[in-house]
Amino acid sequence: MPHHQLTDLYPREKLATALPPPGGWRPLPPAADRAAWGRLPASTRGRLLDLTARHLADELPPLPPDGFADFGQTGDRQRYEHAYFARRTRLNAAVLRTLLVGPGAATAELDAVVRLICAEITWCLPAHELSHDMRGDPAPDRARPTVDLFAADTAALLAHTRLLVGDELPPETDRVLVREVRTRVLAPFRERDDWWWLGRSGERLNNWTSWIVSNVLPAALLLEESADTLLDSVVRAVETLDRYLACAPDDGGCDEGIWYWWRSGASYFECLESLADATGDPSALALPSTAALARYPVTAHIAGDWYVNFADGRPLLGQVEPGLLHRYGVRVGEPEVAALAAATPPADSLAAPDVSLARLVTPLLDADWRSAGPGPAPLPAQRWLPDTELLVARERAGDPEGLFLATKGGHNGEFHNHNDVGSFVLAHRGRPVVIDLGVGTYSRKTFGPDRYDIWTMGSAWHNLPLVGGHQQAAGARHSAREVAATLTEASAALSLDLAATWPEEAGVERWERTLTLRRADGTDPAEVSVTDRWRLAWPPESLALHLVTTHPVDVGPTPGSLLLGAPGHRVLLGYDAAAFSLEAEERAVGDPRLTSVWGPTVHRVRLIATTPAAEGHTRLTFRAAPRADADA
Repeated sequence: MPHHQLTDLYPREKLATALPPPGGWRPLPPAADRAAWGRLPASTRGRLLDLTARHLADELPPLPPDGFADFGQTGDRQRYEHAYFARRTRLNAAVLRTLLVGPGAATAELDAVVRLICAEITWCLPAHELSHDMRGDPAPDRARPTVDLFAADTAALLAHTRLLVGDELPPETDRVLVREVRTRVLAPFRERDDWWWLGRSGERLNNWTSWIVSNVLPAALLLEESADTLLDSVVRAVETLDRYLACAPDDGGCDEGIWYWWRSGASYFECLESLADATGDPSALALPSTAALARYPVTAHIAGDWYVNFADGRPLLGQVEPGLLHRYGVRVGEPEVAALAAATPPADSLAAPDVSLARLVTPLLDADWRSAGPGPAPLPAQRWLPDTELLVARERAGDPEGLFLATKGGHNGEFHNHNDVGSFVLAHRGRPVVIDLGVGTYSRKTFGPDRYDIWTMGSAWHNLPLVGGHQQAAGARHSAREVAATLTEASAALSLDLAATWPEEAGVERWERTLTLRRADGTDPAEVSVTDRWRLAWPPESLALHLVTTHPVDVGPTPGSLLLGAPGHRVLLGYDAAAFSLEAEERAVGDPRLTSVWGPTVHRVRLIATTPAAEGHTRLTFRAAPRADADA
């Protein structure tokens, strides 16, 4: 892939003449334009007014003055972040209410929360702060502000607030808003080269790059002081996005997980959209890479609200704004992407950071989106992403009712990595049965050296073998080998050698895993199979196959069969009862981020080899449970 796609399209000399003057870019009308904002359908207006009333009634907690030291000493992120994001949620609600009702609807709230945010010592979160005190605790330095994801988010929030409801702010508040955005975010972005997410030293780039640039770029277009500083900011944004694009896989996949696509691929689209609208040149929207990134949510979609959630993905996305996805699909000519958006319900909250002001407001004036109406999700029969090494397949295209398989290769040094090479997700009738747990509430440990001590991160709580008590090891060298996908009308299969994913002391010389979804052929029903063939350097002390599932496991109708999953979604697992004994475990789930998806407990099936051997093979099969058992 060429590394200068965007700089070729938007060279400095072209931007110098194409960009509007500072403050001349007006992508949205102000609240005073009642003709524009009065066109919203009554149902949309009523729903959003209810949301704004709910959020404006919430008590605003104080920002803990010891939040940075507390994070340094305990690793807790939530105490500070809860109050931090509550302020930004309040501003979302106050701006939106003013747009819906008209000027004067939330003037006091607007002024108060803008002043609170501008008075914060930093807009960076404790977990991201680069400056530290003598004890090593994060300690913001006003003279050298850290630009992280949420400092940039805050800059864009305030810039859009000024665009939409700036007339509501007293002159002094407006002056402080502009000064703080320029000082805390725009100048450091423009002037400093040491941000890793710029990629200037060859760093691997991820969602941080596109997420930050998607906020800095509109903030610069709205608030930069001079034509020269605006040009410098946009040129730097374009160069940075080229480096991001050079790190993105050609297949458009997101190894960070589906939630992060909304802050990676979707943010990249927002960057290009801002460039196109500001310069009048939409060429970048026609790049094949832009369309490839757009398709990932369609690939990762299981059915309804459920998504494939490898890495730190969320299986239930929740608070996303489908209007953005629709606009992306339309502007790059991907009708399946637009169709998925039409099948996705809007967010039922205004809470930051999941909901950002521009993403919330822009679709409200999109006539194409307003007229799209609900529709079925595309649900393609199968997709293979060769760079990301992700295979998804379903029993019947367009039908959520049958079996669904998603499985991955890759390596254990991916962004937001879990040690999960060769793992899989199995769904039936639109709901996961053999699951990927996802990620719990973030803490310092989540992104520290002890990450894989967290039980949801290691391979033992993924759908993988445990060899001699050894889990898979972390690091990019622990990767799948000889990866091959075979897709036909009758079936979809992924085969891969997992031997390198274990540490050397496990003695794994070869572990060939083949995962197949075979469609019904008129004689036999549809089936998912997982076949393992292994060769070890010595007989292991123990060998077990693990399957993580949602509900208590029931014995099936025949020896060597188990019923897995929730009533109405059950599958029948077949295994070799002569070679493997069964151990079923229940684990309490105390983390609210996990319990909101899976409930208070999850379950693990351990199929334990009765005579562990250095060489062997076995096959697991999954079929839809007989109807009486499925609904039991």
